[in-house]
Amino acid sequence: MSRRSGKTARFISRFFKERQIYHRSDGVVHFIAMSTRTQIALAVVIAAALMWVAYASVNVVFKEQIIVAKDRNERVQRDSYERKLERAHRAYNDMNELNVVLQEEFDEAMSEIASRHQTLRNMVESKTAVDEAIESLTQNLSEAGFPNGQRPSNSNRIMIDLTPAEPAPRRSRISVLEREATQEAKAAGGETRAIPSNSLAAESLAKLDSAAQQLYTEQMLLLARVEETAERRIAELSYILKTTGVSADRLTTPRKISNDILAQGGPFIDPGNVARASTNFFRRTNRAGLMIEELSRLTATIDNIPLSSPVIAPRRQTSGFGVRRDPFNGRASQHYGLDFAAKWASPIVATAPGVVKYAGRRAGFGRTVEIDHGNGFVTRYAHLHKSVVKSGQKVKLHQKIGELGNSGRSTGPHVHYEVLYKGRPKDPEKFIEAGRYVFES
Repeated sequence: MSRRSGKTARFISRFFKERQIYHRSDGVVHFIAMSTRTQIALAVVIAAALMWVAYASVNVVFKEQIIVAKDRNERVQRDSYERKLERAHRAYNDMNELNVVLQEEFDEAMSEIASRHQTLRNMVESKTAVDEAIESLTQNLSEAGFPNGQRPSNSNRIMIDLTPAEPAPRRSRISVLEREATQEAKAAGGETRAIPSNSLAAESLAKLDSAAQQLYTEQMLLLARVEETAERRIAELSYILKTTGVSADRLTTPRKISNDILAQGGPFIDPGNVARASTNFFRRTNRAGLMIEELSRLTATIDNIPLSSPVIAPRRQTSGFGVRRDPFNGRASQHYGLDFAAKWASPIVATAPGVVKYAGRRAGFGRTVEIDHGNGFVTRYAHLHKSVVKSGQKVKLHQKIGELGNSGRSTGPHVHYEVLYKGRPKDPEKFIEAGRYVFES
């Protein structure tokens, strides 16, 4: 301990010896004595001051670095935030653009689909009305059956009996149209606005195009089925009319210029942006609409042609149309109608809707009723027991007009039935047979 103290004392005495500081002023010399303690105290003060300066300097430097680092971090964060904000603005603008594109495409697709849907709806409603009219006529005619009053045992003979066999079966329009519609829908999808594949709208527009293409194909198939059914029905009814001996061209009214299905018009102005598929759709729709109009005219014509039997009750045909042996004198004579025998006072009915042209007595026919059905057709019912209608009265199909009797030149209770077309007698049996084909179809 004393050795260490001695070393310290020697160190102090060596570096902190007593010193004197002399200075001269106005020729007088002064001195200041600095003891060891004073030097030590001064050294301590100087050392403390230096340490404080060093500490302050280091502190200032570090704080400045901290501030610089903080400023740098703030700038980095601000730049990152601005980049994120810019990306958000771009995403917002892209989303707005996507919404605009999708809305435009959706509105265009919906407008086109709605237009096609309304057209198809009108067409289907018209076709349904025609089918209901044919079904009603079918049910009414089915009550008459065969000319001899029997019911048919086979109801699938209509097209076998009427339609000539084709050398090769006709390919269905539906299969052909399905392929064409698919190609047209794909082509129409390529005509839409070009969208980059990396756009947010690309996937949504692809789904929209796919759904629109599928719906277009289904609408075209529905159109094909309606058209094919109408065409087949027209062929059937035309053949049915042909069996009466009077062609359909002579019975139906001329085709109208307008199309009731579309009922549209105006000058053609090419907009340059209408899909080719839509043009094809409405062209085919117009064709199918005209076909439905033709079917409607044929149905209306058949509805007013006498295709039924004047006797609904059980009956038997006792005389046919053409040359026969006269029942009174036995000589050959011309018979312009059919004779049906049945129970006395059996109801005699109108064979088609019309207006009573005559109700009274005629020479040789006895009590007679004549009905004008339009289109040049008149039916005559003779040898009645009595008539229950008056001249000018409107009658419906199978409405009772009289009762079977034996008046006039007659050998027994029966009804003499004639069909006249533009004043010339036609074979009623052909008309009744045609009516059978209607209700069998």
